[in-house]
Amino acid sequence: MSPHLTLARVRGLARRRSNRSLRRAGLVLGLAGTAALVAMLSGSAALAGMGAQPGDLELLVSGVSQTSVALSSTPTWATTTACPTGYQGSAVITEYTAPGEAEGSEISSVNNTVTSPFSGTLDGSVGALLAFSPVGISATSPGTAEWVVGCYTGSGATGSFVNEQSIFLTVATGATSATLSSTGPVTTPTSTTLTASPSPAQTGATVTLTATETPATTGNVQFEVGGTDIGSPVAVNSGGVATTTDTFSSPGTQDLSAVFTPSGTAYSPSTGTYDLLVQQAGSVGATGSPVTVSFTIPPSGSLGVSVTPSTVSLTLNSAGTQATGTLGNVAVTDSRNSYPGWSVSGQESAFAGSGTAAGQSIAGDQLGWSPAAVGTLGTGVTLGPVIAPGTSPGGLGDTGGVLAYSAAGCGFGTNVLTASLTLDIPTGQVAGAYAGALTITYLETQPSGVAGCEAVTVNL
Repeated sequence: MSPHLTLARVRGLARRRSNRSLRRAGLVLGLAGTAALVAMLSGSAALAGMGAQPGDLELLVSGVSQTSVALSSTPTWATTTACPTGYQGSAVITEYTAPGEAEGSEISSVNNTVTSPFSGTLDGSVGALLAFSPVGISATSPGTAEWVVGCYTGSGATGSFVNEQSIFLTVATGATSATLSSTGPVTTPTSTTLTASPSPAQTGATVTLTATETPATTGNVQFEVGGTDIGSPVAVNSGGVATTTDTFSSPGTQDLSAVFTPSGTAYSPSTGTYDLLVQQAGSVGATGSPVTVSFTIPPSGSLGVSVTPSTVSLTLNSAGTQATGTLGNVAVTDSRNSYPGWSVSGQESAFAGSGTAAGQSIAGDQLGWSPAAVGTLGTGVTLGPVIAPGTSPGGLGDTGGVLAYSAAGCGFGTNVLTASLTLDIPTGQVAGAYAGALTITYLETQPSGVAGCEAVTVNL
């Protein structure tokens, strides 16, 4: 089987990594009883693409589709198509910055009737939703967002999902409304270079800060020191340059930054930084100063994943249609000082019958799970989504499921995981004992499509 990790409803995450090393831990749980199960973790997961049907989401005022909406308004929304077959359990709208590098939040409640074109109401005004961090689009911070309908296999926005109907909203500088379109604008990236003169500087002396934008375009630069604004935004000139001055009363290193906001939507914003050394007034730098002081911290530590070595016996319900049990503890211990993140998953083989059921089998996809933590999870560690049994796509047989994962910069220490297991027994299944193998594997880095530790936004 080729490595493939299914992350259902894990969103808001940048798609910047593609190559991941997968270590098959070789930890196999034997399952015995009337039915048994196994899950295997594998491969990297990529966030679902942006809306596959741009323009098929509309914003309505008095039932009429709009080409622009006031930022202060709260229009209704409607799709022109149903969710695709296999993903008609429910739907929810989420907003992304074009082309999907940052996610804000769900902006409309779950809709469970999606087998035909459907509609709903927004959770706030257009302006309030667009301004929600990290999307952060407004008349003073122009840009474009894409509102996307995610269609789910399960009700209540559970299970696997695909991004379908969508619409683009663009806000220009000073605008009081958002323009709607079925296509997003092509945005030219910019870069900001920040310099300071003199450097090093002395306390009380005037320092000139210069921000240069490439390519040169209109807009404003907000200069900052330590994250605090230095005066008001400064307009860039025709050459793409903005300047300001400041003085510093205390010696030390000042963290300077220049945040560029373009005046239109054709260019993207950017930020430049500069570390300015401020010396006590009257001091004179020695020849050959400053002296570079450097050191290297070598990588250390390791990642280990272990499973409680026990057989999971599933218990049937009175009707004989379903069996349940609990996965033994899965302990993830990460002592690496490089903080690359990790991911643990599981996949179930087919259940083979024995005794009176010899020669019979039950597909691994008939098994599902609900991941859970034993104790408190560490910062940035997220449980995987619930995988419903017997769904297509779904179940733990074909693609497996994520038990938990950690973004880069997180996951240090020990996290103990488990899962509630549910097996749907097919109608007419031959009586007898069945057993399968749930294989647990793990990635030694964060899964593809997951942002850094502090930036991660996940809705499960």
